[in-house]
Amino acid sequence: MLICFGTSPGDNLLCTAVLRELRKRNRGKLGMISNFPELFEVTNDAMSVSPLWGDLYRKFARIWRRDFRLVHYLMGAAEDRSIPPKRHIIAELCARAGILGPVAVRPYLLLTDSEKTLAAWAKGCIAIQSSGLDSTFPMRNKQWYPERFQAVVNALHREFDFIQLGSAANPTLENVKDMRGITSIRESAAILHHARLYVGNAGFLMHLARAVECPSVIVYGGREAPWQTGYICNTNLYTALPCAPCWRFNTCDFDRTCMNEIKVEDIVFEIRELMRKPRNPLTIETTVI
Repeated sequence: MLICFGTSPGDNLLCTAVLRELRKRNRGKLGMISNFPELFEVTNDAMSVSPLWGDLYRKFARIWRRDFRLVHYLMGAAEDRSIPPKRHIIAELCARAGILGPVAVRPYLLLTDSEKTLAAWAKGCIAIQSSGLDSTFPMRNKQWYPERFQAVVNALHREFDFIQLGSAANPTLENVKDMRGITSIRESAAILHHARLYVGNAGFLMHLARAVECPSVIVYGGREAPWQTGYICNTNLYTALPCAPCWRFNTCDFDRTCMNEIKVEDIVFEIRELMRKPRNPLTIETTVI
């Protein structure tokens, strides 16, 4: 089977769950079309990873002469809004790959021993991202406020060490070790592997943290619900307003009340609560297709 899903690293990372479930079911040789081959290293779930060049994947699929699945989790989109999924997006991807039965709701990324050793300096730190607006598909309604993330750091930096991850375009935070724009995906994953926890918005780094067993405090607001895209092992701050989850990209008729209602004090409290607990293996949610 040959799997393909879009151009963003987050969507491609979610496909590691699809490949793992297919391999569990002995579905033969598996291939992945992706511009992020580093996501699929070490695991051996995919026999091959080929680049995505426009519509050339369709020709590649014909050459492959096997089952080809262009997976996705959205049924369509209106203007500035997508139709909400009725189950977790990983379950939706697995279903579109023809998988039935129980599936683990989590992505996977395995690190080498050398990668872990090089990032050992991050052990016990808190990783944080200030914004995801420079992502492949930026969505304002998924973003909390950089100044509030800064306030979280200000409240806790004397107690804990912070590492800022993300791209160089993310707003700079003070009182952190600034690693913006200088780490590869796998280097960021290695940092998260050692970090005590991750703090940020719903997005790629949230999924990357889950892939390497890093607990997280995630600001959801109300654009999407944690049961649709998140993980039960995380602390997810979701505002259950009547309009939520709206799945709007950038517009809002209510001045983003769902995000505004999540306060700095809420995040600080949840971080302290997690830091008091030992870092144990994360709970894995299972759903049945």
